[in-house]
Amino acid sequence: MSAEYGTVNTHDEETPLVSRNIEGNETRCQKFKRVLHLHGHRVLATWLIIISITAVLTLSFHFAFKHKHDAAPKVPDEGDALLEEMCVSDRSWFLALMLSIFLGPFGIDRFYLGYIFLGILKLVTAGLGGIWWTIDIVLIALNVLNDHPYGCHLR
Repeated sequence: MSAEYGTVNTHDEETPLVSRNIEGNETRCQKFKRVLHLHGHRVLATWLIIISITAVLTLSFHFAFKHKHDAAPKVPDEGDALLEEMCVSDRSWFLALMLSIFLGPFGIDRFYLGYIFLGILKLVTAGLGGIWWTIDIVLIALNVLNDHPYGCHLR
C-alpha cells in the first residue's frame, strides 16, 4: 500500500474479521460456545461464585444469631409497651434516603439499615434491575422501612 496522497485502498473493508459461516449440523453446545466464546464462561463462573458466597454468608449469619431467638419469652410490663411506642432508631432517615437514591442498586441502603442478606441479594441482582431500588426509595421516603435489629422508626 502506497502512502501517497490520493491513492485508493485496495483492501476490502467489508470482509468480517470473524467467519459468520454457520454449519447446518451445529449442535446446541457448539452454538452456545460460539455465541458466548470464552468470556461467557467466565461470567457464568463468576455469578456461581457470588451466589455460593452469598449462600455461605447467609447460612453463617443464620447459625451465628440463632441463639438470640432461642431465649425464653419475656413477660411484658407497662414500661415495655411505652418503650415500644417510643422506639426510635439511631439511624438517620435522611442518610438512608440519600444512600437509597444514589447507591440503592448496590444495596448500600439495606446494609445501612441492618438487612445484610437483603443487601447482598440487592447487590447481586442490581436492585432487581431497578424495580427493588425504586420500591426502597418510596418505602424509605415514606418512613415505612424500619431498621433491622429492633424494628424502630428512623429518626
